[in-house]
Amino acid sequence: MTKQDILGYIERAPTQQAPSPRPQAPGAIEHPTVEPWPGDRVEPWSRIRKITADHMVLSKRVSAHVASFFEVDFTRVAQLRAKATEKPTFLAYIVKACAVNLRKHPVVNAAVSGDSTIYRAEVNIGIAVALDWGLIVPVIKHADELSLMGIARAISDLGERARTKKLSPDDIQRGTFTITNPGGFGPFAGIPIINQPQVAILGVGAIEKRPRVVTATDGTESIAIRTMGMLTMSYDHRVVDGADADKFLADVKKLLQEFPEGAM
Repeated sequence: MTKQDILGYIERAPTQQAPSPRPQAPGAIEHPTVEPWPGDRVEPWSRIRKITADHMVLSKRVSAHVASFFEVDFTRVAQLRAKATEKPTFLAYIVKACAVNLRKHPVVNAAVSGDSTIYRAEVNIGIAVALDWGLIVPVIKHADELSLMGIARAISDLGERARTKKLSPDDIQRGTFTITNPGGFGPFAGIPIINQPQVAILGVGAIEKRPRVVTATDGTESIAIRTMGMLTMSYDHRVVDGADADKFLADVKKLLQEFPEGAM
């Protein structure tokens, strides 16, 4: 996404129609046309919808998409939230867990350039925000240097400014890893498309109470009500091997299930 496209997002009203069709530039994304049937309603894409569509098709064309699924017990996080005066969202805990572990797993915090891998020095986590008129991904810069509450406040601030069209161009650039949270709308899990030129994106499924088999310290098993959720990560198999992706997700899961009180 170019700066001109970003500026177009900021300056255009959500209801503005897409510009008239123009000749395709070399290498541009072409979307097949379909004849409408009688009674159908045709609505031209807005600029932000066109940018998103092109970006997603390009990503599937460029990256070798593979996905891993990890179920996470969020009961520990739920207990911490219940005791907290300020209650960070579950998403804030997930961003924090990812930020900590992206430093430990640099291949996930990377980009592909030709036949080389760029290992990013910064950990800048984009948070996908679904709006009535499109999708935008503001970025939490240096997320690994922020506390849990710092991340929670950044998510709230960026989300509000995205909804009110007050993001600056810098707010949606230089991401190194993206998190999308479709679970807020109810789905158990999903497989997101990588946000180019990054190599991985994490999808958060619905977090809800479910029955689960738990094992006590003496080895006995029972069924208990736990707060559970699914994390899905799509990654670029050109540079991220399955073992690398799964080790990263395993460490994220471990931190969320054993999150230290007051330590972050």
